[in-house]
Amino acid sequence: MTLRYLIPVILLVAGMATRISAQEKQFRVRIPVSQKKSLSALPVKFYREDLKNDSLDLVLTEDEYKLFNQQYSGLKLLPAAPQLDTSDMAGSLAEALTFTKYPTYAQYDSMMHYFKATYPAICSIDTFGTSLNGKLLLAVKISDNVDDEEDEPAFLYSSTMHGDELIGYVLTLRLIDFILTNYGSNVEIDRIVDDVEIWINPLSNPDYTYYSSDNSVVGSTRPYYPNDYYDLNRGFPDPGSGDPNDTAGIYMENQYMMLFMMEHRFNMSANMHSGAEVVNYPWDHKYARHPDDDWYILISREYADEAQAVNPSYMGLFTDGITNGADWYVIEGGRQDYVNYYLHGREVTLELSNIKKVESENLETYWNYNQWSLINMISQARYGIHGKVTNRLNGNPVAAKIWVMDHDNDSSWVDSDTVYGSFYRYLKEGVYDLAVSAKGFVPDTVWGVEVFDYQKTSLEVSLDSLGTNILTKYASPVLNVYPNPARNQLRIKTSVPFSNGTILILADLSGRTVIRTMPPAGTFSIILDVSALQSGVYLLQRSGDSYGGAKVIIR
Repeated sequence: MTLRYLIPVILLVAGMATRISAQEKQFRVRIPVSQKKSLSALPVKFYREDLKNDSLDLVLTEDEYKLFNQQYSGLKLLPAAPQLDTSDMAGSLAEALTFTKYPTYAQYDSMMHYFKATYPAICSIDTFGTSLNGKLLLAVKISDNVDDEEDEPAFLYSSTMHGDELIGYVLTLRLIDFILTNYGSNVEIDRIVDDVEIWINPLSNPDYTYYSSDNSVVGSTRPYYPNDYYDLNRGFPDPGSGDPNDTAGIYMENQYMMLFMMEHRFNMSANMHSGAEVVNYPWDHKYARHPDDDWYILISREYADEAQAVNPSYMGLFTDGITNGADWYVIEGGRQDYVNYYLHGREVTLELSNIKKVESENLETYWNYNQWSLINMISQARYGIHGKVTNRLNGNPVAAKIWVMDHDNDSSWVDSDTVYGSFYRYLKEGVYDLAVSAKGFVPDTVWGVEVFDYQKTSLEVSLDSLGTNILTKYASPVLNVYPNPARNQLRIKTSVPFSNGTILILADLSGRTVIRTMPPAGTFSIILDVSALQSGVYLLQRSGDSYGGAKVIIR
């Protein structure tokens, strides 16, 4: 991954000045795009949100405009983007709390503490870090038992990692207020507050939102020139580059965000941008689809459809308001893929307005478009498989890996937590087989788990501790055995092909090997003759290319 490393502030500011100081004469243009691969030859920088279905919007200097006008047929001059001024800023905390003006930085801080002070039973505040310039990174937690760590899924909204993409900033502040003021009087709000641990971080890049002054967002910006300096959404560990999941060399704000997300392990999340109007789902770094692609399409479609019920022309581009990230444009180091790959969460990106700096008189309009879409997405955390893994002997929670057989790959499994042993697996409606494994325990398989859209499936799995003579190394549970119980033959199927050196061992509970075989490399299944074995419980162990296992019952 490129450009992860911190740039000295003096260099950062100097590099930006070349582009930003040229604003005395700018042109907004749209050029047609037939093939995305040709975009690499463009002589100017652009960002993903500038790219639409079949066109690219750019802001050019006068010299750049003349060059483009000569070289690109079909270039269209667009109206100038609206410009904010001091009238768009709130004059007081009371005015900021109307959500029809942008808050100053001090007002933002006061609003967050106001929410906590006014609704202490269901709202708390966390300062989880600081920006490079010392501004606070704040998040509120909303829950019916806000001071407790409950056995329920955790959801995160955060916004404005690009400092000049402002709409999500105000919308998340208003969302906090809407949830708090309507709890106890609105059924939908009651459900999400009672069933979900809700976290909202309205401003993840305060330095660039208040770039020119703490009293105004008029000068908010992002580093356009020359090389994406300090672009937070290109600064997370990148799975395509093989980056480790650590904070070494990561931008300061992203370091704190990574630690915050690692601590809370959000089961669902979304980060908000503007510059386009679309719900973007993974993967961003490659064209291959995420194993849960159909579920991502379901929740993205729900968001766009709910917004379009208010205004049919809103989110009208791409696939009627939704897009796969790489289909739009491949990026490296994005937060969405970081969460999905490294943290095994489920995150999408919400692009909420074509205009980055929405004029204050239009803030109400965008709230009306997105209000119930935002609520519905939180509610999706209430559905899917809500499971618990425990020790059969004493009922204690077990930290385990949960793998959907013949489905999961590419780091898409989920883990149960160490507090309750709980896990949350979001899936499109269907019937699934789950493999559950944990170090020191006999792996287990749960067959035929039914999942329904917009419903919760509860599941409890109890694991047996391993005997002292039995292998204790277990990783990806990729073995599918059937029939189970078996009598004469046992078919073993793997979700990844056997490789050279793979050994399958069937052992009894004392650890004694009863069958040992080496499957042909490159095959996906093998049949074992178990007709001579006594009735009982056996452990199937796999070694050589990876470790894994399954419990087998012989009748």
